[in-house]
Amino acid sequence: MAEITLNNVRKSYGTVEAIKGVSLDIADGEFVVLVGPSGCGKSTLLRMIAGLEGITGGDILIGSRRVNDVEPAERDIAMVFQNYALYPHMTVRQNLAYGLKNRNTPPAEIERRIAETSKTLEIAQYLDRKPRQLSGGQRQRVAMGRAIVREPAAFLFDEPLSNLDAKLRGQMRIEIKRLQRALGTTSVYVTHDQMEAMTLADRLVVVNAGRIEQVGTPLELYEKPATTFVATFIGSPSMNLLEGTDTSSGWSLSADVPRPEGRYMLGVRPEDLHLAPPDGRPFAFQATAHIDGIELVGAESLLHGRLADGTPLVFRVSGRSRSEIGDEVTVGASADALHMFDADGRRHA
Repeated sequence: MAEITLNNVRKSYGTVEAIKGVSLDIADGEFVVLVGPSGCGKSTLLRMIAGLEGITGGDILIGSRRVNDVEPAERDIAMVFQNYALYPHMTVRQNLAYGLKNRNTPPAEIERRIAETSKTLEIAQYLDRKPRQLSGGQRQRVAMGRAIVREPAAFLFDEPLSNLDAKLRGQMRIEIKRLQRALGTTSVYVTHDQMEAMTLADRLVVVNAGRIEQVGTPLELYEKPATTFVATFIGSPSMNLLEGTDTSSGWSLSADVPRPEGRYMLGVRPEDLHLAPPDGRPFAFQATAHIDGIELVGAESLLHGRLADGTPLVFRVSGRSRSEIGDEVTVGASADALHMFDADGRRHA
């Protein structure tokens, strides 16, 4: 096991700078998730750690070793891809053994590692099958097993669950987290799925346009997003953002709520908006919304409304909503549920 360090890492393709000076410290045994929209640079960062992409500037260290010019096979990492990358003509046992044989691992040690890994991943009964005889979830377990048997310093995961259906993704998330905790191996995981990111990560790294927007625990990023980008990317449905001035229309704030001078953005999450104050005290934020959409989501409803100026506003209510499309409702939130951002989209303390 080992820590991973990125020092001002850059990547350019001709005149296009894809990664713009990223610095990040990943502790030994930590599970870090890189999350962001498609094209933000998260997979490029992972591939640079793996050695599959060269870097234009900066340094990458695995443990205390600078690996900028070290070949992928010599970096002591194992990568799990979204397309499994299994050899179709080999059995599961042969797939698991392949990398170990290339490293001249003694046969007895290979058998020991395969036995332990197949038991841990519950794939022992599939050792003599070929990949085409396995389900998607079973193939993903084999792909993970091929990484685990190597006993590397770090695991790298490149959107490994994106080919699975929703139910199986949920099961595999739990399995990956359980395995990582049991093995204690440093892990870097890339996804665009915020549910995966929130449930798996010890720390989240939100990437946007080749830069890091914010690093922190999932709860820290959810409760105190540093920018409007993080505020709207983390959380489902997204945080409501309302453009404000000292004379905002369509909604109001009580006079004692601190706010930036001039233009600012007010953020409030859908679950923090209520039809009546839950504690009986007056709302600090209040708005009247015209309902134009209702979604029943199990034990709660999502109401999609618009303010007088056309700004969308989404809020949750427990159970089946009594409101109907076309209704006007007044909603509000307490002061401690509000998020303030300046005109540049940065959090206002």
